[in-house]
Amino acid sequence: MRSLLIAAFLIICFGASAQSKDEEVWKRVEALSNAVFATKDSNSLNDLVSDRVTYGHSGGNLEKKQEMVHNAAVSKTTYKNSEFERLSIDVDKKTAIVRHNFRAISVDEKGVETPLNLGILQVWKKENGKWRIWARQAVKIAPKS
Repeated sequence: MRSLLIAAFLIICFGASAQSKDEEVWKRVEALSNAVFATKDSNSLNDLVSDRVTYGHSGGNLEKKQEMVHNAAVSKTTYKNSEFERLSIDVDKKTAIVRHNFRAISVDEKGVETPLNLGILQVWKKENGKWRIWARQAVKIAPKS
C-alpha cells in the first residue's frame, strides 16, 4: 500500500512539474507577444530573445535578433482586437515547441486597417535559467468563420 501511495505521489509531482513548465513557457510567449505587438519594449525583447534566434514572418522575411528587436521596437503599426488561441505546448527538458494562433487588426501609420490571421510556431530553449525564443515562423491562416 505504501509503495502505491509513493507511486501516486510521484505521478502527481511529475504531472504538476510538466504543467508548471508549460505555464512558465506560456508566460514567456505572452510576454514576447506583448513586447512585439503592444509595448514595443526593446529591453523586454532583449531578455526574451536568444542571441541565436531566427524570427520568421508570414511574408517570408527572416530576421536575426538585432534586426528583429529593432524592427519591433520602431514599428509604427498598432494592433487592435488582439486574440490569442493557445494550441499546444510540448516541453522536453530545456526545449519547448509552442503553437498558437494570433488574430488582430493591424493599423499602419496612415490608419489603414488590415485583418491579421497568423498561425505561429515557436521553439524556445532554456538559457541560463530563462526561457528564450530560438525560432519563430508565422504563416497566414484563414479567418475565423
